[in-house]
Parts: sequence; C-alpha cells; structure tokens
Amino acid sequence: MATLLTGAGYIGAALLRRLIDPRCAPGASPVVVLDNFFSTAREDVEAALPPNTTLIEGDVAEPADVARAFAALPDAPITVFHLAAQPSAAIAAREPTVTERSNLVGARVVLEAARARDAHVVFGGSFRVYGDELIGKTVDEDTPYGRLGDLSHLSKVYVEQLARMLGVRFTSVRLGVTYGLSPVMKTAPAFMTVPNLFCQRAARGEALDVLEDRPMAFIHVADAARALLAGAHLTTAERWQVVNAAPEVATIGEVGRIVQRLARQHEGRAELRGATPSEATFEVRSRMPLQPCHTLATGLGEVLDYFSCLAKP
Repeated sequence: MATLLTGAGYIGAALLRRLIDPRCAPGASPVVVLDNFFSTAREDVEAALPPNTTLIEGDVAEPADVARAFAALPDAPITVFHLAAQPSAAIAAREPTVTERSNLVGARVVLEAARARDAHVVFGGSFRVYGDELIGKTVDEDTPYGRLGDLSHLSKVYVEQLARMLGVRFTSVRLGVTYGLSPVMKTAPAFMTVPNLFCQRAARGEALDVLEDRPMAFIHVADAARALLAGAHLTTAERWQVVNAAPEVATIGEVGRIVQRLARQHEGRAELRGATPSEATFEVRSRMPLQPCHTLATGLGEVLDYFSCLAKP
C-alpha cells in the first residue's frame, strides 16, 4: 500500500508513528506527506517525520502541489489520509476565506485527484457533524446531521457529501474532540482543544473557565490515530461510509474537574470557574470495533506534565 498524508500536525504526527510501525502496518510502503506549515511550523513537522517519509511542501488547494504529492507515490494501491484542514472555529469566523480555501477547495482538489487514481480516502471527520443538541440521545452513524455553528465543522459535512457525489472510495472517521500528548503539540490557544487548553492554563496557574457545561464526545490522539488506520482497513460493499470514533462523553465541567484534580496531584492549583454540576449526557455507538486505550482521566496527566515543563522559567 502507498500512503499519502495531507497535514502532519497534531493528529497527523500521531498517525505517522503508527503508519511506519511494522506492528501496526506490516509491509507498509514509504509515506508521502503534504503540508503547507500553516498551523504547524516546518521544524516541528520535520522533527516528527519518521524515516522513509517524503515531505512535500505544498497547499492542498493547489492542484499542481497535490499532483506532485501523488506523483511521488510508488505504483501501488493508494490510501490517502486527508487531515489537512483549518480546525479553528475562531479563525473560521475571523478569516472565512482561509477556511474555505483549505477545507472546501483543498478537499475538492484532493478528492478529485484521489478519484483519478482510484485511491481510498480516509478522512479526518468530526463527531460535531451531529450538532450540539444531543442530550439524552443515542448517536450512531445513521443519526442525521445536526445544526452546526461554525464554518470549520460545517466543512466536514461538505467533504463527506462531496466524496459521495464524486464516487470516491471514501471513509470518514468522525473523531471526537481530540486530546492527549502527540509528537506535534499545539500551544496557540486558537488551535487547541478544550482538554489540552485546560492543561496549559492549569500549568500556568490560570483559571479554567467553563462558559457552557454541555456534554461532548472525546478521543485521545493515539486512539484517533488507531481509528484512522482501522478506517483504512474496513471492508464494505459500499464505496462511501462513515464511522464514529468518539468513545468517551463528558461535560466541559467534568473535563475541568479532571484537570483540576491532576493539577493538585502535581502540587499545583487550578481554579475552576463557571462549572455547574451537570449530569447531562448522550450515548455514542459505532460500527467500528475499536477499544480505546486512553481516557480523559488517564490521558491528560502527560499533557499537564508537558505544559508544566514549558511553564518553568
């Protein structure tokens, strides 16, 4: 199998480690990585690249760059892990053209190139496509799209439906909010998820503000990488499929309390503000049999350690 990875950032770097691990992907061919270093610095991407990977600087919205990446692949069946996207809702609101270019135009260019090579595209989708009004529900892959509040997550719906329209061999792995320690860590708040951001703030002695204590679905970054790799090997008679990879449900307040407890164990202190004792939740079901190796309670300690080291003078 030949592999193209678009976007070697937070999740992509964790996936790379599994792609070159013979225990996870025996007999895998060298991997080609396409990245434009928008949200991850070049030096961080290069430091995370394993041996036998080829890095191509380019933009997924530029057909010539995508063509160069495909041309660098050996003559073999191709799997494309499409992770390149602008993930920040705040940036999407402030600079919608940036998000449209990467998440919409870029996805179309990659999907069209994949169709021409009959490649299988495994997409880093989002559980957020089901919307935020999930309390009391059981969510499976047949649950319809929900109401979305930002362009970055709306683009996930666009990519899924565009792939169906184009007839691309396509699997969307609908990931929960991702957290945990990865070979590439985001430190700019605009690009960080709530659990990691809370760890960063706790390491700095800052308050953890819970603006709305609603339930969300989460997945550790290492489990997200496992789910994406599993998505590449799912067998089905259909060319187009979606699978959920969001094994843990917790409220934002619960995440804050976990980080607060971990900070105390590290002889630190984190003030939790605005959280209410909510027991509201929902249930997630998935067609993909994948047992998570991490939970918020077990996976955030190393994130707190990472940011504590950065906070030391």
